[in-house]
Parts: sequence; structure tokens; C-alpha cells
Amino acid sequence: MQDVVANLEDAGFTLSSECDVRPSCFDLVARRGDQLILIKVLANIDALTSEDAIALQLVAHFFNATPLVVGTKTRRGELDSGVVYKRYGVSTIAPPSFESLISEERLPREFIQRGGRFVAIDGSKLREARLDQQMTTEQLADRVHVSARAILAYEKDEMDISADIAGRLEKVLETDLMIPIDLLRGRPEQTPLRKLDKPKHEIPDLEKRVNEFFERLGMTVLWTDRAPFHVAAKEEGPPLMSGVGSITSWTLKKRMEILKSVSKVTESNAIIIVEEGKAEDSVSDIPVIRQLELDGIEKPRELKKLIDERSSQ
Repeated sequence: MQDVVANLEDAGFTLSSECDVRPSCFDLVARRGDQLILIKVLANIDALTSEDAIALQLVAHFFNATPLVVGTKTRRGELDSGVVYKRYGVSTIAPPSFESLISEERLPREFIQRGGRFVAIDGSKLREARLDQQMTTEQLADRVHVSARAILAYEKDEMDISADIAGRLEKVLETDLMIPIDLLRGRPEQTPLRKLDKPKHEIPDLEKRVNEFFERLGMTVLWTDRAPFHVAAKEEGPPLMSGVGSITSWTLKKRMEILKSVSKVTESNAIIIVEEGKAEDSVSDIPVIRQLELDGIEKPRELKKLIDERSSQ
């Protein structure tokens, strides 16, 4: 973790404090300009669970951020440098690759997934280069020792291609085809947002009320039990993050400073929604809204006004 933090700071990123609440799908939030990254650091990347990976992708998509895992090894051995691994759809790289990516903007070219080790190529450029040299798919296939069907699939970006075959194509066609993997500017694919997915009898009344409140305001809602916040909601622009629970809860208090730090880096607002009838207007400089106040807020701009008022006190 210390090396990851040092790499990011040296490269001019603004960092959140470490998100050391557990469980958490990310350990750190980093921003540089319009680049926002959610980072999970693991010694063994096999420790990443499918639940954490799904949550990481959901949160990253909601915040228009890039999810990234930095890890050293798997149960089979050390991770190779310059290679992107996939764990439940999340890009994963070794610390040397991360340092090169962050400090030198040196992009990896190869990725490993089930079935082998591959690179990305520009299929339309492949087709253009083949036609420029007046070669049929069969002729090119013979030169690089693959099938004509594979050449067509490569041109349509429908088939993964190994670094070896891509290299042979580049040599025959005398052009660059491989595309570096730009991890920092990639965005997670559209992922269905997760509503409160517990059985109704297991959902606390306060959570039900908060969910109904945000949906009544016409805001999109994301709930998670694997982040410093419990719920994020947005109409447009950066999401609003909220912790939900009792103001006397030790776990909620622990989350407040982390929530404050994450909200600053993500350029989002943060609030605490509590069940008690009385509470301070802010805790750790985060505005507090009591559940009894929710019914009196009819529009998103009224919520924003209340947050602004309590943030400035």
C-alpha cells in the first residue's frame, strides 16, 4: 500500500485516506484532473471475491471512475510485469506495472484471461493494410499460419489474438496493429445498479425510508455494504454519498472521517442520515439529516440547499 500511495503522490494524484473499514471493495480513491481511480491493493489477487469485484465495478460505474486492482501474485506464482490480468472482470496489474503506468504513462499491451495471453489490435487498420497490399484473407492467413476465418474475425474485433500472431501480422503487413491498454481512461461497462436486495423483512426501517426518499426525489440509488458509505444517489453530476444508521453507532462514526475524505477526492457531497429525533447539524463537518426531516424535502434542490446550509455552519 505504501508504494502505491507513493507512486500516486509522485505522479500528482490527490488521494483519499485509506478506506480501512471492512468489508470494503476499494482501499483508496485517487484523482488527477478528470481521472478518478478506485484502487484495491492485495498481496494475492485470488483473495478478491466475486462480491467485492461486483461492488467495485458498481461503485466505479456510478462515480464514472476506473476500477483497478494492484496485486503481487496468485496461487500459481508472481504476476508478470506489463500484463493486465482479469479478476471477475476487474483489471489487475503487478506493482511494477502500476508504477510504470502512473509515473511514466507506459501502457501495458498484453492481457491474460481464460484461454491464454492476448493483445488488442485495430481490426479496421488490419483490414485496410491487407487491402492496401492487395491480399485476400486466405493469402494473409497462409503467411501468418492461421485460418482465413480467423483473419476475418480479427478484422471485425470478434476474436482475441495472441501477441505472437499479432507480431506476425505486423511484420507481414509492415504496420503497427497492437493497441496499448489504457487502464486509466477506460470505464467499466454498463452495470445494472443494485437496489436494496435483501428480503423485505430483513431491511431496517431507516434504510427503507432512505431508499423511498431518494427515489421520490427522482434520484438513481446505489446501495452497498462494501464501501465507506451505505448509499449513493444522484440526479446528474457527482453522486451524493451517505452513511445511514444511529448517530451513536461506533461503526458509523468510524466511517465519517473516511467518508469525508472520499467525498473530497470524488468531488461529491456527503451526508449522514440518522434515525434519532435529535442530532448535531454536522459531525466531522459532514451534515446530518434526521429521518424525521426527510418527509419535508420535496425536491433535489431543497436537499442541496439544506446540505449547503449545514456544511457552512
